[in-house]
Amino acid sequence: MTLGDLVIDVVEKLGVNHIFGVPGDYNLRFLDYIVGSDKLKWIGNCNELNASYAADGYARENSVGVLVTTLGVGELSAANGIAGSYAHNIPILHIIGYPNSRVMQYDIPVHHTLANFKKNSFLESFTPISGATTILTETNYIEEIQRVVSNMLITKKPSYLGIPTDLVDLDVSETIEDIYFYCENRDNHEVANIGDIIIKRYLDASFPMFLLGVNIARFGWREIMTEILQKNQAKFVTTLMGKSIINETSVAEPNYLGIYAGDYSTEGIVSVVQSADCIISIGTVETDINCGGFTEDGIDFDHVITIRPNSVKIGKKLYSGISIDALLNYILENISPNKRANIDFKRKEIKVDIKNFINNESTLNQKDFWPLVSKEIVREGDIVVAEAGTALFGLVGQNLPPKIDFVSQLLWASIGYTLPSAIGSAIASPNRRVLLFIGDGSFQLTAQELCLLSRYNLNITVFLINNSGYTIERAIHGAKQSYNNISEWKYLDFAKSLGVDKTISIKTFKEFVENIKNINEDGPKMIELFFDKLDYPPLLKQISDKLEEANKQ
Repeated sequence: MTLGDLVIDVVEKLGVNHIFGVPGDYNLRFLDYIVGSDKLKWIGNCNELNASYAADGYARENSVGVLVTTLGVGELSAANGIAGSYAHNIPILHIIGYPNSRVMQYDIPVHHTLANFKKNSFLESFTPISGATTILTETNYIEEIQRVVSNMLITKKPSYLGIPTDLVDLDVSETIEDIYFYCENRDNHEVANIGDIIIKRYLDASFPMFLLGVNIARFGWREIMTEILQKNQAKFVTTLMGKSIINETSVAEPNYLGIYAGDYSTEGIVSVVQSADCIISIGTVETDINCGGFTEDGIDFDHVITIRPNSVKIGKKLYSGISIDALLNYILENISPNKRANIDFKRKEIKVDIKNFINNESTLNQKDFWPLVSKEIVREGDIVVAEAGTALFGLVGQNLPPKIDFVSQLLWASIGYTLPSAIGSAIASPNRRVLLFIGDGSFQLTAQELCLLSRYNLNITVFLINNSGYTIERAIHGAKQSYNNISEWKYLDFAKSLGVDKTISIKTFKEFVENIKNINEDGPKMIELFFDKLDYPPLLKQISDKLEEANKQ
């Protein structure tokens, strides 16, 4: 047993079957262990940034992702993606190949370093965007592997594991059975007390509801929250980042009211939430866009119960050190339907009649396109990946089918993220269809990764929104400025050059309807959709106006 064998066993124990990254001379020996494993598959990406995005998308479907880079040039290329994973609570084990131990000990200025005799220069760069960081040595490897991996599992933040190249083949006496990856063992004596308070408040209320956010998925609470809602048939709303977080038909169909995001809420939801006399908020994230530009006025926060990964707040009283897993289990076991509840609200159905588009020669527009694609293209069980631009703000307010995963990056919002992320999701879930909606400006940042669609025959349909540039930036500022324009590509020719042979160009609604059957076929394909450069989804225009105002203050 070598240290390389031990790390491979750790990766396999985490339930990971695919590892993303780019070869570099300091990680090559470790890569030999990856390709020598019967259970792991190496996915070589075009660059480290794309690899970090792909590992993120993989982890959203598989709970954990693994990324391998080399010292300096490789890891720094991936830093933006790791920061996004940190912001969105995506657990990534980032393994970095380091020079040999002698070089590290004496700070020898070798290649891929700054030649400044500081061995930890890059590790320090990752400290703010990692839950835990370490460089392994001959004496610390067992404790440090346990520490950084355990931190990743508890906090859902990326962890940084540096391995000097000579230590990969180090003989070790420990095996995977000697490493216990613990989840934090908190004092649970308050769980029943807090659970009883929450249940009583819920049952005593006349207008109770749940407000659910994306961290329900990140911290593994999706199933138990579905069971809680199913048991008591409670009404619920979600945040923008929590879109489709509860996707079981029997729960969502009768009880989902809409999206609450302050001024960005779906129609009628603000008054409903403001009228609630008990709001149980679980897994929500407070950010500018997710909270409607911080416009959550009119809510009596004495009526709000906030459950976060590390704390519970009831009114103004804060409880820390509570096991949220234990608390949610207690609520599930003891809660019952509130027979006093009187929420008489039904979300507005977005009606779409395809007959209106069959012979419609008008060009595509954002207002009508997203309801149409939500009804005619998105199917039950799909993974829908939406770039943080016109795609995200066009789709987030639509009524999507059940049992889908909705992937976006609303907080970090790094353009280009979604193409590699969709690839990671498709590799993690090979039996599901992935629909990627991405703008042309975003696509140009990570376009080379398109080659993996044909290489691995991934069931991804890429909807390329061609509006000649950065339309989300145009909506915020400089609508007609040249800096928001991009070079015009022949996107479908480019896709074919990378092996994606199925391509369709669509400019009108009639062409779209005529191609629905072709679009819905399985297999990798690209659909180029043409929109006017100043055409925005209504929600995007509302948000962009507020963002420009905030940027001026």
